[in-house]
Amino acid sequence: MNTVQTNSDLEKTPELPNTLTRTQLTVGLIVLTLAPFALVVFMYKTMPDVRDPVLEVDVLVGPRAIENKQSRDTPDTRVLPCVTLTNPTEEPWNYLNLSINHQFHYTHPDTVPPGGEVVVPLAAFHTKGTAYFPPESQELKELTIYAQIASGARAIKELEGSELAFEEPKN
Repeated sequence: MNTVQTNSDLEKTPELPNTLTRTQLTVGLIVLTLAPFALVVFMYKTMPDVRDPVLEVDVLVGPRAIENKQSRDTPDTRVLPCVTLTNPTEEPWNYLNLSINHQFHYTHPDTVPPGGEVVVPLAAFHTKGTAYFPPESQELKELTIYAQIASGARAIKELEGSELAFEEPKN
């Protein structure tokens, strides 16, 4: 069988793949851009508002006699301005962190037992660099306390100005 090709068979063009028009491409890109944004807004509106628990703590700011434990020969006690924290709960605290004015920080290395007391000299607070809190020249405006409670959650207590109990020096 001889097959003879005619001009009409040669002039047929191959089919082009489906392509998007300008309008379809524009609409597709807009949907692709807005879909994640719409999902975030949807999640924001439908998710329940969960706040960190409030830490139950007794705080006192004032002068305290601090013993210098590095001096072995003679007892060396100094009166320094300190923050005194007491754990009034029946559960221990782990990972206790304190922050003064959102700039100076202190991390307590040990677990605070129920009823336990932590005394921290204000001069022990430092920035993430090497600057220490100067209590003689800078005011303590805000104290933020973070601790891990027994449930494993992070509890927070923020104290500002009048909420801080300042102990007057005893003459």
